[in-house]
Amino acid sequence: MLVFLELKHLLLEVLPSPTMVAQGRLLCIQNHLAMVCDGLWAINSMIEIPEMGVLYNYIWHHRFNSPLDVPVEFADWVTDVATAVIDVGELLSRIMDWEASLHFRHVILVELKEMLRDLNSLVLRGSAMGLPRDPMGSMNPLREDYSIVLKNEVVGRHEDLEKLIEIFQQQQLVPSNNNGDDYNPFVIVIDGEERVGKTTLAYMIYHHTWVRQQFHHRIWVDLPLSVSTLKMINIIGKEFAKSINNEEYCDQKLHLELLLQAMWEYINEQLDGSRYLLVLHCLDLNRLISQPKWSELKNILLRVGGPGSAVLVILKSSTQSVSDMSFQNEVKDITTYCLKPLSDDAWLELFKRHAAMIIPPSKRDIVFKGGTFAMPLFQLVGQTFGAKFWGSLGHSIQVEDLFPCEIKDIHMVRNFPFAIVRLLQYHYLLDKDYNVILHMLTAEGLIPVEGLSPGWTEIYERFHYGRVSTFCFPRKVYLHRKVPGDSTSIPRCCRYLHLEINPRAIPFRLPTMPVEVSKKMIALILREDEATTQEDIAEMTFQVYKKRRTKAATAISKFLDKMSVRLVHLHILVVETSMIQCLPNEISKLVSLRYLHLSKLEIELLPKSLFDLPNLQILSLLHCKNLQKMPGRIHKLKKLKILKLAYCTKLQQLPRSITRIKNLEELNVEGCCFLRKLPEDLVSFKSLRILNVAGCASLSQIPHGIEQSIGLRKLSRIFVGVNEGFVLTQLQVLTNLQEIRLQNLERAEEIQIEVLMGQQSLWDLSLHWGGEKKEESSESTTSLQVLEALRPSLQLKRLEIISYKGVEFPTWMSKQQLAGFNSLVEVRLINLKRCATLP
Repeated sequence: MLVFLELKHLLLEVLPSPTMVAQGRLLCIQNHLAMVCDGLWAINSMIEIPEMGVLYNYIWHHRFNSPLDVPVEFADWVTDVATAVIDVGELLSRIMDWEASLHFRHVILVELKEMLRDLNSLVLRGSAMGLPRDPMGSMNPLREDYSIVLKNEVVGRHEDLEKLIEIFQQQQLVPSNNNGDDYNPFVIVIDGEERVGKTTLAYMIYHHTWVRQQFHHRIWVDLPLSVSTLKMINIIGKEFAKSINNEEYCDQKLHLELLLQAMWEYINEQLDGSRYLLVLHCLDLNRLISQPKWSELKNILLRVGGPGSAVLVILKSSTQSVSDMSFQNEVKDITTYCLKPLSDDAWLELFKRHAAMIIPPSKRDIVFKGGTFAMPLFQLVGQTFGAKFWGSLGHSIQVEDLFPCEIKDIHMVRNFPFAIVRLLQYHYLLDKDYNVILHMLTAEGLIPVEGLSPGWTEIYERFHYGRVSTFCFPRKVYLHRKVPGDSTSIPRCCRYLHLEINPRAIPFRLPTMPVEVSKKMIALILREDEATTQEDIAEMTFQVYKKRRTKAATAISKFLDKMSVRLVHLHILVVETSMIQCLPNEISKLVSLRYLHLSKLEIELLPKSLFDLPNLQILSLLHCKNLQKMPGRIHKLKKLKILKLAYCTKLQQLPRSITRIKNLEELNVEGCCFLRKLPEDLVSFKSLRILNVAGCASLSQIPHGIEQSIGLRKLSRIFVGVNEGFVLTQLQVLTNLQEIRLQNLERAEEIQIEVLMGQQSLWDLSLHWGGEKKEESSESTTSLQVLEALRPSLQLKRLEIISYKGVEFPTWMSKQQLAGFNSLVEVRLINLKRCATLP
């Protein structure tokens, strides 16, 4: 399922990116990439609506236990397309790696030729099965000749188009904007219900002949959800620069990230007063056009381009009408155009057009009659997606029996952000291990090291805990298989494999992985089945249990030793079992590995070869309780971004060379109770953003000089335990903190100043008391004084207080004071045994 979303990600975000274009040109493979792109667009034109049909059938079967109406050959075709799309994405990621692509250019060329053959074969198979091609899905919507497709395919929107063009034309004649600012860009927001065709109308404006003549530059920007102001301006700036001179910009900026100010100076110089049309395609309009974010963006846009420039804002999907949003009362230079649903005649014409592509002439009268009857029942009148959907499925479903909510579910799936799609797919693969899933997304480059922003998290929770996720994400290519299973081999389509290890099996064996499968494997997860392990302990003697685990450990070690040579394209390796005491030296053969997660292993030392992995970005060693030290060679992991050593309880120190890892953004040593100190030159870190030293009982202080370190002052998150000698006032100099977790606050002495009040960027604060018992009266007084001093800024969104020892709350939690926390959305008060009342 959801193959079309992965296709769109490759076609609209990866392949046309400046870096990919430049890499293809420098490696002289741009023609091969163009042919791959054409093949993917051909498949994209076939798969979206038919796959929605598969989804519909799955819903119907899941709810009513009715037989599925999906031909076997079509299901096989979808699986093969999904596998091919994943392989294309993996190859493109290697092409993006400059050093690897230069070294393996000849290998990449061979793989590109094989991939082209496979894509062409899939297109021919789809045509032979009679899958209709959707012309609007057959090419990039930003291509100049896309206007021809729009002219032939769009129904019932030409009147809206002419009205909007007239608004633009009238604005061109006005010397100043609504505010009287000569260079203020004119802004139009297209408002409307879901699924009525707002994006299609925006494409029609983008390609209109008059728009092409009047605007020297047309820039289309897809903005992700909940993006920060800085990130948003950066994304828009890159698209501006790309549109000005694509080839020159790609070559010059391939390995050089311009500072934001320098980028916009470059844009201003290149535009030289010429007029532009900026189209902002976004998920969350209320967050985009709100103060102060909109003011910052508008001030940037005022400095570039000439009079008559315009901004067009549209939503990918909508849950709230623009007319209900409060920003319109604050922002006066925005014109709203309300797009009404399609008329009944236009809807029916669109329905018939798509139905005619697949329904035999003898059945068209019956189907069209059924479609007309279904319109008022399901409130689909005016929804362009609904017309296309039912038109493509009308001959194979009973529309009068479908509930209205199901078309809504299908549409929501169609509009998922790609990062959320991957998140839910990995959740299906890994069940509830949220941290590992986030690291997998980070290794793929889909989210930053800091993880999902609050907006993404809200979407994930809404879809994961709703019923949509129960039927949307079973993918054969995301194979989840317990060992031993019914089969002893791995299917050829498998790219993401989860093996649950059961040491009680007699004989213990791992499934056979064919060479052609192992060479394309992207993720491999080996996990011990804890439930069966507990049963083993209860049902058998210790000697038998130990003997079986020894045999299982030997088999796993041999499997890893053998597979390390074959898994040349493996990106993710997760091993969680206490049966392994050493890692094979052949682990250095995993040259493509980006994320290595080793948990609960009995290893005492890491093999030197592990630090020869050239592309490793995340190294996670959780609960490796026998690990005694980290080798000094760790600095050879030049691309390492995250190092997690949580609960490695025998670890006493970190090597000084760790500070030579220039790209390290997160260091986590939580629960390393015997860790005595951090390297003194830790303050020299320029990239570190997240530092977790909570639960480090032997760690008396963080390094001196942190207040002078420019790099560490940019920390966004810090997790600390307040021990003897730790100075809370050091937090005052870390001006960029977004999340703070303070543990062992019962050890903190009275604090005389408000430590956190100046942290204007702080949105998540967690305060945890605990530890040894003291005299109740003195402990209660001290706890209140500490909490009083830890007054956060008014920008706080989430507050958590655990095991607070005080009897009453501080003054900043009074009714009058809390009223000032306008951004606060979550308060968690846990185990507050002495507080009789809430504020």
